[in-house]
Amino acid sequence: MSSTPGRNDPCWCGSGKKYKNCHMKQDQQEAKKTAPPPVPADRSNPLKARSLAPTKNEPPARTPEQVAAAAQAEAEWEQFEQADVDGKVTLFLEKLDSRHLDAEDSFEMLLQIRDQSDVHHNAAARVRFAELIERLRRELPDVYQHDQGFYLEDLIKDAISDQNWPALPELLDEFARALPKAIDEFFRIVYPLLYHGQIVPLFNVMNAVWAKVYAADNDITPWGIDEFANTLMDLVLYRYLEMTPSPRPDDPALVDALSIYMKPNAKWYETAVRHLSAPVPSLWRREDFGESVDAEQWEDNAAALLFEFMADQHRRANVPLSNSALMNQRLHQVLHQQFSEGPAKSRKPRGKSKQKRMPSAPVSSLIPQYKTLDHTLVSDFQMLGSHPYQAGALMELLPAYLHFAAQLGLIHPTEMDQAFDDLRPLSAHMPKLLGSYGGDIHLIQAVEAAWLDASLDAFRNDPALQAARAQPLVIASPAPASTVTPQTFTFKVVYHPEPDAWFVIEIRADQTLHDLHHAILDAADFDEDHLYSFYLSGQAWDEATEYSRGPDARHSSNERISQLPLRMKQRFLYLYDYGDQHEFDVQLTAASAETPRGSHPKIIERHGKVPPQYPGWGEEDLDEDEWESNEDEDNEV
Repeated sequence: MSSTPGRNDPCWCGSGKKYKNCHMKQDQQEAKKTAPPPVPADRSNPLKARSLAPTKNEPPARTPEQVAAAAQAEAEWEQFEQADVDGKVTLFLEKLDSRHLDAEDSFEMLLQIRDQSDVHHNAAARVRFAELIERLRRELPDVYQHDQGFYLEDLIKDAISDQNWPALPELLDEFARALPKAIDEFFRIVYPLLYHGQIVPLFNVMNAVWAKVYAADNDITPWGIDEFANTLMDLVLYRYLEMTPSPRPDDPALVDALSIYMKPNAKWYETAVRHLSAPVPSLWRREDFGESVDAEQWEDNAAALLFEFMADQHRRANVPLSNSALMNQRLHQVLHQQFSEGPAKSRKPRGKSKQKRMPSAPVSSLIPQYKTLDHTLVSDFQMLGSHPYQAGALMELLPAYLHFAAQLGLIHPTEMDQAFDDLRPLSAHMPKLLGSYGGDIHLIQAVEAAWLDASLDAFRNDPALQAARAQPLVIASPAPASTVTPQTFTFKVVYHPEPDAWFVIEIRADQTLHDLHHAILDAADFDEDHLYSFYLSGQAWDEATEYSRGPDARHSSNERISQLPLRMKQRFLYLYDYGDQHEFDVQLTAASAETPRGSHPKIIERHGKVPPQYPGWGEEDLDEDEWESNEDEDNEV
């Protein structure tokens, strides 16, 4: 699939315009700058010259009537584009009354009217736009239905701008009838509704169409169906927590409601229900997130802490759980990324700080760092698939999260102050980005308000922090390092598409990830004829934690296993063959001081069988040389 939208597809920037009316010309100009020069024809070779000459494919001659109609249509469109908003509305209505309005012209004209009216900041313009849509729906229903999803998306976004929540059920009910055809447009209104806490109307429509969406595997990608189901399960959880006096993760009513859509992750829901329904946060210690905690425990602690932050915001600030969950997803991603890169050390502050941290203090693993947060935010504003509401929710609630961590004693108030100063520059760019990529005015204003001096000072001056602020920042000394150096490391390797296919590899401390790469291919019985990468964050294409033999990554042959920033039970990703993308989950399960014996790396346990590297290939798929080579190998065996 091409990464460039088609002419009539929505533009990649999230503006809602068709690509040809938004960034197409700009992208074409950029492409011309980087395009290679044309290859001149070889005039010395007549046959080659003829092959390079453009072929003539003359369109059939048009009748005078066709020529006149085309000229009139072009003149009408030029008149429309030059008119002001009122003139555009008049011309649209004239074309509607004449019944000479096709689907493409209708979409283009309403789009220009919407853009020029600045509906995001003009309530009267939103009312007029809704009236135009209603007339189109009533008078030319076939034309309306051609782009029904786009029109409904606009109307729901306008209802959000007006906080007109009573209008949602009827609009969403009509959206349900447009699915699965309008699934892309539907997904674009899901996150705005989650951000604004519209759990009930969203659940009602998604639950009503679930069977239709699940059966539409020819119209919706598998990951799209999974995302739809996961969102439904989240909505079930939020409704359960809000409506149940004593929530329990093993409540049969909850388990049955979740199981309608997909098999629930029992551990995740147990953690979510227990910590989202807790009346007060747990008695956390800074050591619970320190370097002595193994990777699995650290991840469990971080998940529980973020659920408790969501519950705290729901109790104290009435923030909808569906809103803070958007922030939770992104913040957990940031903290996990930092954890995978290894412990960070303090550095000079970016700007002026009211109280400066001691230079020798390590950075808490619970504080987002500028570089990692910036990278995460950039990923939310991509050409294809922007996520303004996740990015906006993260930036809006980030100061409150830092204050929450300071209240629990997990970070010192001076660390909170420093984080405010370090991360505040990122907030300056957010309003423009959110507006450009489809965020509504309420989201933009909330992000701006969260980073005002008055908002940050309210957290800094919290009386509950004064006692802790008066104490120096003291970092508990880590447990004494063992005097015994591990000589052997053990990794459990699971093939992603077949979780029942796994094996255990033992490797010497002085060997490298390149040696582990060879061992995994041997265990999987794969040919060694493709490139590979290890990603310590577990995320494919994450350059910050990549080890490979490529020119821009840490070289997988250079660093010993014992030198990698790995904690016990940490998981990471091995990706083999960038085309077919065979993915293996690798987990450090043991480290031994015993001197390894025999040849290493070695496979010490197997379970199941990894599917063939090239599914469906047999001898008939090999050329003659490959077949003879394989035959020779069989004879040798």
